[in-house]
Amino acid sequence: MLISEDDINKAEKIFLKNGQSFDEERRYFIKCIDKSLHLQACAGSGKTTALLAKLYILSEKMPFENNQGICVLTHTNVAIDIIKKEMGEKANKMFNHPNFFGTIQSFVDRYLAIPAYIKCFGYRPNYIDTELFCGKILKYKKGLESNTWLEKNKGSYDSVVDFVSDIDVKFDKLGSNKINLNFKVIDTKSKTYEQIENIFCNIFNDGYIRFKDAFLLAKLYLDKIPELSNIFSSRFKYVFIDEAQDTSAIQKQIIEKCFNENVVIQWIGDVNQGIIDENYTETAWEPKKNSRYEVMNLTKSHRISQPIANVVKNVAIKPYNELHGCDTISIKPIMIVFDDNAKEKILDKFAELVIAKKAFYNNEEKSLYDISLCSGYPIKAVGWIRKEKKHGLIIKSYFPYFNKEITNVNKIYFPNLFTMYELSQNVGPGLFKNRTISCILEALYLSAITSSKNRKYSMSEFISLINKTDKNLLNGLLTSITKYYIEHDFKKYSDAVIDCLHLLKIKLNQSSINYLKEQTLKDAPNMQPTDEYNIYKASFNGTKVIIPIDTVHGVKGETHTATLYLETKYYDNSLKYFLGELTANNGNTPNLRKKEVKPLALKIAHVAFSRPTHLLCISICQSEYETYCNNFSNDIFEILEI
Repeated sequence: MLISEDDINKAEKIFLKNGQSFDEERRYFIKCIDKSLHLQACAGSGKTTALLAKLYILSEKMPFENNQGICVLTHTNVAIDIIKKEMGEKANKMFNHPNFFGTIQSFVDRYLAIPAYIKCFGYRPNYIDTELFCGKILKYKKGLESNTWLEKNKGSYDSVVDFVSDIDVKFDKLGSNKINLNFKVIDTKSKTYEQIENIFCNIFNDGYIRFKDAFLLAKLYLDKIPELSNIFSSRFKYVFIDEAQDTSAIQKQIIEKCFNENVVIQWIGDVNQGIIDENYTETAWEPKKNSRYEVMNLTKSHRISQPIANVVKNVAIKPYNELHGCDTISIKPIMIVFDDNAKEKILDKFAELVIAKKAFYNNEEKSLYDISLCSGYPIKAVGWIRKEKKHGLIIKSYFPYFNKEITNVNKIYFPNLFTMYELSQNVGPGLFKNRTISCILEALYLSAITSSKNRKYSMSEFISLINKTDKNLLNGLLTSITKYYIEHDFKKYSDAVIDCLHLLKIKLNQSSINYLKEQTLKDAPNMQPTDEYNIYKASFNGTKVIIPIDTVHGVKGETHTATLYLETKYYDNSLKYFLGELTANNGNTPNLRKKEVKPLALKIAHVAFSRPTHLLCISICQSEYETYCNNFSNDIFEILEI
């Protein structure tokens, strides 16, 4: 089987705008269907679009020999939503048997973790959801908080409950419901060990497990029943893993155990963006050539400008010899130099810059702020470290009102419940639950129903409202959400949501009822701000400027018109880890407290620096700038001191 130029030209009409075409690198990747490979793709290279084009072409050539299918594993649901939106009914083939298109978590839950749980406990789990599992631990809060050993040894956790909720477990054998704590710092015969073990056993037996427990069960299932690999390999001819850099060690082990060498496996990602979560979980994916895998590269970014590419190519754990950006934008990245008394002026300066700097958009010169409004790509300020510290820079140093716990910026907005339901059939159960509750909150907002703080309900405020009214209601709602996640019946699902709101004695207006009941599939914008938290606002010469503020982890995968990177401290100020890469110092690093942090700092910076299309700004402390100012090239950076 071959993929022809005609196949690619047809896909271009579906996935690209008029006049656009796939470049040679992407065409080569799309055509490659006969071997396993790692695709190392730079930020903004269009790797997901190229993957979707390949999937579409392959689906048009189905059925394959022996009725084999395609397995597509993702970490987020962006690719799933895009393909459903772009292809409409044509996508149905791709989402039906023998294919699988969903998150790694949903694949593991369905085919491995749930069967393994049944083997161990004799029945299906009720919920695979870390948040709900931790909620069950709250029932034991009083006893846990009275344990002096736990209080003394909770370390950096905010509470004893958080500490206990994160303890790992071990499953010794398939077919046994015996749970052991993977907790080496405490004697297995101690009262504390026994107390925690009993709590975990109770919760597991109630049918609740965390996401990480699902992966442990899945690995145990594969280890004990190795013939599963042949079963999966006979069903799937191709396996694609999108955003491969977000793959943890246990996820990678499971994927490689599931499929033998008869299956073509292709990993697609950017190792330079391998920041999985804010707990600094290490990525397990490394795009290396070996006896099984070839390595391909995409080195042309369709997002960042060439001046930004000149910076990004060096600030990377695997620097690029050449990184090609868009050559139609010539705005240099800007270093904003500040002293201790000027930290809160940095956002003001950034706001002034996005109004003052101009570029052409649709053949008309506009300010970057106007381009942001026209294109839909936001202007954002981001930082690495958000948690409170006694000393050192955090995001709050620049914006004192920042609170990541309540940030709701850039969640996906769904125009009605039905659209969410249809676009979420292949997401994991945890995300489906969160999306359902987000839609409920939108329905409340449409009826002008606000929280006690006279604002739109947050998820935690809504759950608290249910618990105060009737704790059984929450269990009923979550049970219904899970039931209709499995059983595709929108009417019954919608009725269950509305019944819950009626039991809460919430009176919905007709707009809200229509939002929850109408069965019309509408376009869902990729990202829209849904709340007012963590947003800088100002007015300059009559122009109102709005700049959302977030962590670097929070904006991963986004495209911005302009991005401000706020320097924060993790043992050392973050820029110190990559000053050599930013300057003419050839990657040499100043003296550091923890040199092992440098690879992580490079990944964080690479993600942040590769968000903007037009302008990258980087804040730097006066003292650091003065030490290394002679090394900054005026050909690369514009320098502004405030």
